[in-house]
Amino acid sequence: MAGKKRGVTEVLHNAVVMLWVVFSVVICGTLCIIVCPFSARASRVVGLWWMRSFLWITGVKVVVRGIEKLRNDKQYIFVANHQSHLDIPVLVGALHQQLSFIAKKELFAIPFFGWGMYALGHIWIDRSNARKAHASIHRALQRLRKDKISLVLFPEGTRSIDGKIGQFKQGSFLLVQQAGVEMVPLAIQNSSQLLPKHTMFVRSGTVSLTVCEPINFGESMNKADISEMVRGIIEEVISRGEA
Repeated sequence: MAGKKRGVTEVLHNAVVMLWVVFSVVICGTLCIIVCPFSARASRVVGLWWMRSFLWITGVKVVVRGIEKLRNDKQYIFVANHQSHLDIPVLVGALHQQLSFIAKKELFAIPFFGWGMYALGHIWIDRSNARKAHASIHRALQRLRKDKISLVLFPEGTRSIDGKIGQFKQGSFLLVQQAGVEMVPLAIQNSSQLLPKHTMFVRSGTVSLTVCEPINFGESMNKADISEMVRGIIEEVISRGEA
């Protein structure tokens, strides 16, 4: 009886979440598009509310460790492992930074959601075309220098199926070399359990986020070495159960 009741509760919870997702994507995406030409700051406030309201309606809580390592008056490049679509609202809601994500171009084609992402200044990348991918890196550098924002990279290029860290694509670290700002590894854990790949249903629970020590690489290390080092830092944190 208890199991049946719990099943009904989960179905109702998922129905409410799906309705809220559709409603918020249309409303918030449209607001971002309308407000952005007049005030980029106001559009980012809408985006922040959008992400935090999603976490609230889904019952997802975020525990953050190491946030004191960041300064609000500095820009960073954040490099995170990628477990779930939850990772984006988790990072937006928890880091207290003006963030722009580098995301695959297909997301920007989604009505209202993708349009809202574009209005908020997130950057699309075409990983199937090396020339266009390099152009995306150039656009990201321009935004970093012009708009005083921080950038977020998911160098795995896709979400993990089992929560384990995949191989990092070295091309992402060209941006780290050229940006001239500190890079911060981020370790995310448990988001894949709450929203696994290939499903739309979000379970309530807690996602853990660890902010690692900022690192200044400059151009003294090659992309392969930076990639291996950063992946090792994130993997070590997760293996200790601290993420």
